[in-house]
Amino acid sequence: MEEVKKKKILLIDDEKRLLKVMKTNLEIEGYDVITAISGGTGLASAMVDQPDIIILDIMMPDIDGWEISRRLRSEPRTKYIPIIMLTALDEPHHVVKGFESGADDYLAKPFDNAELFARIRTVLSRAGSALTVDPLTNLPSKHQIYEETRKRLLQRGKFFAFIYVDISNLRLINYRYGIDRGDSLIRSVASILEDIVLTDQEEFLGYMGEDDFVVLSIPVRVEQIFNGLTSRFDEVIYEVCPELEGEKEAPEEGRVKLAVAVVTNEKKQFGDPLQVKNVALEVLKKARGKPGHHCANLKDHPV
Repeated sequence: MEEVKKKKILLIDDEKRLLKVMKTNLEIEGYDVITAISGGTGLASAMVDQPDIIILDIMMPDIDGWEISRRLRSEPRTKYIPIIMLTALDEPHHVVKGFESGADDYLAKPFDNAELFARIRTVLSRAGSALTVDPLTNLPSKHQIYEETRKRLLQRGKFFAFIYVDISNLRLINYRYGIDRGDSLIRSVASILEDIVLTDQEEFLGYMGEDDFVVLSIPVRVEQIFNGLTSRFDEVIYEVCPELEGEKEAPEEGRVKLAVAVVTNEKKQFGDPLQVKNVALEVLKKARGKPGHHCANLKDHPV
């Protein structure tokens, strides 16, 4: 079984020693930590790595923390990522300026680990309960996905299918053609799924983040959803990236494709939504390892 995914923290600070100490302490605490020593690299990392929270120093040599925060809030991909500002300027007007630029909380230097960890937990908890719609796709986000999955787990005797859709190798588009193209493909897949998923008939569609979607349906609908999605995906990917038309015979590791994992409660019982998702991630490995678009089902790949 795969472990529950760690929360990802992006640290932006030009003090290399402090950055190293914070990274070590946060990793010991169980977080996945990315660091940036300038405002410019921090902004780029926020766009590409999509952290769960950003810890940002105000006094930076290239772009100050207030401006970084404003830019993060102006971008759809980073607009709702929580921000904690670090400052040695512990004066009321500096704190107010931080909140006005989009920060969720602030921490005055020097600080101890207990206070830092407490602030992170509080801000993450607040963000997890508040954000229900993803700004990039306008679809329900992971918090709502877990709630809808929980509802189905409580419906004893009723079968459901948890369909995990992954755009494999999306990073190749981001690196070669830019994040805007990757975002465009994500929105296109969201649009296709909105047409296919029967939300007016108790089906559910949500965006897990990065390149992943979740559909909640019934087992007999899985093949129809998969076939409808893959046939239209093969059309839109060349609309988004016409350059790929000449690479249809590219090696498998260089192709952007759909990997789908299906988990049902037909033969296996689940205790909570995270268990369902983690099993889906294990099954997804089977789909990713197959050539072309592939749908792997828990029934065929017991975990």
